[in-house]
Formats: sequence, structure tokens, C-alpha cells
Amino acid sequence: MKHFALLWCRRWSPVALAPAVISLALVGCSPEASETAGSDGSGETSSSDGESTSPSSAGETSTTEGNPSGSGSTSSNSGTTDDPSAGATTEMGCDFICPTDGGVAGQCDPLTQDCPEGEKCTAVSMTEGEPWEINVCKPIMGNGQLGDECNIDGGKYTGEDNCDLGFICLLTDDDGVGGTCVEFCNASMECPLTNVACQVYNNGSLPICLFNCDPLLQDCPDGQGCYNGTNGGWVCFKQTADPGEGGQGDVCNFINQCNAGLYCANAAVVEGCPGDSGGCCTPFCDLGDPDPSALCQDAEECVAYWEEGQAPPGEENIGVCAIPA
Repeated sequence: MKHFALLWCRRWSPVALAPAVISLALVGCSPEASETAGSDGSGETSSSDGESTSPSSAGETSTTEGNPSGSGSTSSNSGTTDDPSAGATTEMGCDFICPTDGGVAGQCDPLTQDCPEGEKCTAVSMTEGEPWEINVCKPIMGNGQLGDECNIDGGKYTGEDNCDLGFICLLTDDDGVGGTCVEFCNASMECPLTNVACQVYNNGSLPICLFNCDPLLQDCPDGQGCYNGTNGGWVCFKQTADPGEGGQGDVCNFINQCNAGLYCANAAVVEGCPGDSGGCCTPFCDLGDPDPSALCQDAEECVAYWEEGQAPPGEENIGVCAIPA
């Protein structure tokens, strides 16, 4: 199946977690940046069957995975640390589509909607089967508003949907059917209709407004998981794992290739994860539970997602199962 992949590179978390990428497919990060269609989300190296988006520099302070704070880690030129508890201190590059400081790409700007009358600026793929990569003007083909059901003609990355000006059709099936109109962020990088933080993916081509969630509660609608966003928050997005994928210990190349309740982490911190893989799925865990490591594999324990003293209010107990130093 094709994955909806949201691509973005983020800074590694204290447990050296893999970069967050949403698939429409979420993707991982690597030392070098290379735009590939497979990067769901930000660099998905996974199959081209998914939509992918990656965070852009918009709203970000670096070219890392969209959250200077998202992973709770700081950055340096030394590379990721081997000590999960110490926190990865490296700002990694993207394996897939990386954010840049140049803003959105293409012939128009979805933040300002600067296309001719009767057209809208939206995100499309430059190559058939690839995730969103650039912004172009497309005829307005419908009047779908926030939350309305929508469809995309000619494939999920064509931008030819029935959502109105300022919206894009996301969360469809592999044929571009049964999606939802999602709000583009405005020129101030705000989301006036949803009042949530702007999330910027896929080299800046996809600045969108996604609803917030709690990774420990996994309080998203059916079929969606709670994944790390590009600004350090947590957002709901479609799960895109194929049958038999997305479980604990399974290989992942983008964040939403893991099932709800699991996080796409660096291969080095997940027991049994192939070293040459993009990462593997590992459970979120609650540091406040009597036995926070109950869901972890034998060599793992529940490790704080945020570095000490860096967790936003209410997120102090968010952890992930990882191999300790």
C-alpha cells in the first residue's frame, strides 16, 4: 500500500530516538540530506506508497526535524550520544526530504495563497508516486472547509482536490479517496480556525494545522496515532503501516509507520533492531507508573523523552522504551 508520509528531520531525543516523520508517512533522519520520494514525511526511505511530509524551516530554529525542543535534545557537531539517558546531542541531517532555511519551494506560497483568482496554492509531488515536494497553483475544484470529507483526482499527490482555498485534502486512502480537508497555516504561521501550532513538513511545502494529542493517552480518532510534531508538540495523524508492520520492534522509516502508542526510534536503542534500518517501533511509557518499563523488551527500560528540566508542563512523565547506556 502507499503510505501518506509526512517528512521532517528532528533533533534526537534523550533516548536517541529516530526522527519524526509523518506519513502521511513519517520518516527518519540521517547524517546527510537527500530528497527522495520515499521519504514519507521527511525522508521516508520506505515505500513510495505513502504520503510523506517533512518539517521545514518555517517555524523551526534549525534544519533538524522541526522541533528544536521536540526531542528534548540539544545539538552539536559531535553526533548522537551512545547514552540514551544523556540525550543525543547531535543535530542530524535528513535521509529524506529535509527542511531548509529558504522557506517553501515551488511557484507559490501556501502561507499567503498568492495564486491567481480561481486557483489555490497547494502541495504536490514532482515525481509520480512520490510524496509532496513543492507548491504549485491548482484550480479550486470545490468548496470543502475544515473537517469536510474530500477526494483527490489523479492520485493523492496531485493537489487536485475538492477543498477550498486555504485547505488541502489529507488522510485519504491509497486512491486519494475519503480524506479530510486540513487547514494550511497562514502568513503568520498561525492556525486561526483550529487554534493549534503550525506544523511544517516536506521541505516547507506542507505547512499544516494538525490537532494536538497526548502520546500516553493516544487520544486521536480511530485510524490515527499521536506522533511527535515539528514544533515539539504532539499531533494526530494517520497510521500507515502495512499489515504485519508497525508493531513493537518492527522496522520503521517514518514515524507513522508505527502503530498508535509506538514511537519510531533510532535502531541503536531498540532491542533486536537491525543496525542498517531507519529505526524500529518502541512503546511510549509512563514514568509515573508503578512499573514504567512493563511494556519494554528485556534489554530496555522506560527512558524520559525529554532531557531533565526541558519537558513542557504536563509532559514530565512521557517516556519511551529504550536500551539504557
